[in-house]
Amino acid sequence: MEGFLNKYCFIKIDVLGKPFYYTCALISNLSYTHISFKDVTKDIPTTHTYRIQDIIEIKLSNKNPGDIDGE
Repeated sequence: MEGFLNKYCFIKIDVLGKPFYYTCALISNLSYTHISFKDVTKDIPTTHTYRIQDIIEIKLSNKNPGDIDGE
């Protein structure tokens, strides 16, 4: 998982049977139990935190985030 830190990723998460998809999430923090990231596809990027065990799929994103947050 550490290979995804500070990179843009596609993430699919299942929370109590409800899937959530993030196509361009900037991974900001990882612990043994949780992952935190910014969803940069929104006009105002929002930070989310989920349990690692709820992640169904994670891979590097092929989506171009553009010049979001001055990057």
